[in-house]
Amino acid sequence: MISEKQLWSRRRIDYWTMATKYLKLIGNSGFLFTIYLLFVFGSYYYGQFLQWLPETFPAVLFFTLVFMWLMTRGRVRTFVKQGDLFFLTPREEKMSSYFRSALHYSWLMETFYFALVFLLLAPLFFDRIHPSGSLLLSILLLLSGLKLWNLASGFQEQRVQEKGKYHVHTFIRLGINGVTVYALFSLQPMWFVVLLAGILAVFYYGYFYQLSKTHSVKWERLVEIEDQTVMTFYRIANSFTDVPQLKSKVRFRRWLSPLFKLVSFKKQHVYHYLFSRAFVRSNDYFGIYARLTLLGLLFISVVQLDWGRWLVIGLFAYMTAQQIETLKHHYATNKMVELYPLSAQSKFQSHQFWLLVLGAIQAVIFGTGALIFYNLMDMVIALFIVSLVYFYHGFIRLAKVYRPA
Repeated sequence: MISEKQLWSRRRIDYWTMATKYLKLIGNSGFLFTIYLLFVFGSYYYGQFLQWLPETFPAVLFFTLVFMWLMTRGRVRTFVKQGDLFFLTPREEKMSSYFRSALHYSWLMETFYFALVFLLLAPLFFDRIHPSGSLLLSILLLLSGLKLWNLASGFQEQRVQEKGKYHVHTFIRLGINGVTVYALFSLQPMWFVVLLAGILAVFYYGYFYQLSKTHSVKWERLVEIEDQTVMTFYRIANSFTDVPQLKSKVRFRRWLSPLFKLVSFKKQHVYHYLFSRAFVRSNDYFGIYARLTLLGLLFISVVQLDWGRWLVIGLFAYMTAQQIETLKHHYATNKMVELYPLSAQSKFQSHQFWLLVLGAIQAVIFGTGALIFYNLMDMVIALFIVSLVYFYHGFIRLAKVYRPA
């Protein structure tokens, strides 16, 4: 029988073996190149944005709100599974090393996430708060300590059974984080920061740690947290490749239900209807499509270089088409759908239909934005670029996927 520490190591290795496989596929999809181009454009306009930003902009309050949320969010990754409710519950008293390893792992990962955000906001920090790099590093280290406090406190508060009290604890931490983060970014004296650190330590050992002596670990909540985290990663990976483990999450967007009436009630339009339902309700295809379209429209409005604007239009059209293309896998594991007496060609035509319809809608939105912000020629070019991207996806890429063996 393996020890708790060995069990943790095995669970962590198994997860990252799976995650690395999908991360390689994401990297090979051209996504990193897209991020690189967006980074180049962002770097160019960042300086202009800081010059445009009014002197009265409340930078301290902005940093406080951002990092107050980043400190409060996040839970301890335990990698627990459904079967642990039966096999590990009796060994709860001996799982301290397992949970300690989980806390350290989560602390390192969360520190990496918010440090990345901090580095992205570093130019704003230097411009509006303080030009010292050593001060920025000091605040980053103090925020890392605050994150450790939040993860440890959050792990103890999940022992509370009542959801109402559970959420009250989270709001208490949110308020404490707000005061602490504001003290850091408003550059309060060191003695005040040390005093806050002492209060946090006393509060943890005097209250949160005591919960471990009166409440047991809520394994169901740990399983729920782990499932949500893994499903979030699967949804991101599913944007670039097929993820069989992804569980469908249905969102009832009733305000979009009238769109289903656009599909005529005919035998050959079965997949037209099924794909429309899946796009609107399942796995947040609609949310991704809407976010990328609005973000692309935002970039169109701010990029002044003609070739840069056209490149942005092509990139966002390509990324959106990539997301919609994954819709073809939505019913791949549903055996009931295979009972319909329809050929693969019918499925291909339905998928192609919605890809081109959604592409046409995005082309109109990008073209209208280009016309409003620039001129008629930009609108024509935007329509041409988006149409070209979706034509490639609809008539070349999909044709390869559905080509008969």
